[in-house]
Amino acid sequence: MAVSTENASAEIRGWIQENVTGRRGMPDDYPLIENGILTSLQTVELVMFMEDRFDITIEDEEFSEENFGSIRAIAELVASKPV
Repeated sequence: MAVSTENASAEIRGWIQENVTGRRGMPDDYPLIENGILTSLQTVELVMFMEDRFDITIEDEEFSEENFGSIRAIAELVASKPV
């Protein structure tokens, strides 16, 4: 069954709070890359988490600020993937 954007947002937000922001919350549309929250290494770690958690594959061409610019954008990418 496909992952909903809402479920993906919750999982991604939890990972970011646990591994990046020290549990500090932020809105789903907060610019993660633009504001220096998510580094390239953290993006790779997040992708590994998402691939394992959601059983998806993120292709090299999907690594873009458009797809990883906010929790909402990342969740929409995950939700668009076939499972």
